[in-house]
Amino acid sequence: MVKIKMYPAKEGDAFLISFGNDNSTNIIIDMGLEETYQSFIKPDLIELKESGKKIDLLIVSHVDNDHICGAIEFIKENKDNNTVIQVGEVWHNSYRHLKFDKVDEVLEREEKLVLKQIREQNTPPSSTDGLSEIKIDEGITLAGLLYKYNYNWNVSLNEKAVLISEQELTISTNVRVKVISPSVNKLNSLAIKWKEKLESEKYGFILNNDIIFDDAYEQYMKHSNHSSEVNEIAKNEDKLTFYELKNKKGKDRSVTNGSSIAVILESEDVKLLFLADAHEDLIYEELKKLNDSGYELNFDFVKLSHHGSNNNISNRILSLISARKYMISTNGKYSHPDLATIAKIVDNDRHAKIITNYNHDKVLEFNNKYFDGIGEFTVTVLNELVFE
Repeated sequence: MVKIKMYPAKEGDAFLISFGNDNSTNIIIDMGLEETYQSFIKPDLIELKESGKKIDLLIVSHVDNDHICGAIEFIKENKDNNTVIQVGEVWHNSYRHLKFDKVDEVLEREEKLVLKQIREQNTPPSSTDGLSEIKIDEGITLAGLLYKYNYNWNVSLNEKAVLISEQELTISTNVRVKVISPSVNKLNSLAIKWKEKLESEKYGFILNNDIIFDDAYEQYMKHSNHSSEVNEIAKNEDKLTFYELKNKKGKDRSVTNGSSIAVILESEDVKLLFLADAHEDLIYEELKKLNDSGYELNFDFVKLSHHGSNNNISNRILSLISARKYMISTNGKYSHPDLATIAKIVDNDRHAKIITNYNHDKVLEFNNKYFDGIGEFTVTVLNELVFE
């Protein structure tokens, strides 16, 4: 049995996937915002701990607020890895995983000041829920907290970056993971942006392994204009024909989205695809390779990339795969999900079963307009799904 909890994470992502009749293996993929963790995820973690279970793997796909903030809040509270629940391993790519020519030299005073300023300029004065004040020196980033409390961080990958791999990684006796994003090139795009920022502050900036780099990098990428694409609000979608919607193209240019960790999870006969906010070009390329190698792209569950944005999905991806359930995680912010995404899904699978964790009136109107209220596809609001 596989149980998926799809938390109401507002515009973000947060999933708990439990395997086995007794929830013997548990994987979390992203934790949404702080209140997602406090209101929805934390009670489940406490219940798991009371039943003698742990989180075998926590994947934080990338640094955007709506994926990482709940995880930061969780690690703050979990401290040295047992206050809330034990975590076997964390997968997350930070500054330490980017490819730089790092030197064994001490930072100059000016460079340390620049890094502290970057960190502080991108730190909000208080947490969004108003429960606690953030103190700059307390390890407020996910990287800083993972260092501080000595978590197993990317240990299955020899502490290197989580990257595309032809090999499956075994999480437990009955759960396997295949990474299909990011690529070296997508991570390098992040490295280039970060180096450009440092060089704009001081030419010839020393790059070393000082922990302050992780803090400054995470805060900058999370709060700068690079952290999320300029959202193209779906203007006049209701005026487009079905043909125009299904053929509408887009491209996500966010370097942080491109760095997303996307995975295939397999357990016995159940196969799940979680795409985080990954870029369409890379996902298509990797799925095509798998398909050409004879790997069957028949999924029980597909979490669509970037909250149903048309910029992250395509007809060519949908023509490669089949899915029992397509899932879109969003409360509708930034006009997600795009109707063009729904049109593409339905055009490729007229019997598609789409799941959302919030109600979206425009999707119902789409059904009424193009399928006269009796469309063969269905859209259901759910927060939990079980495959047996």
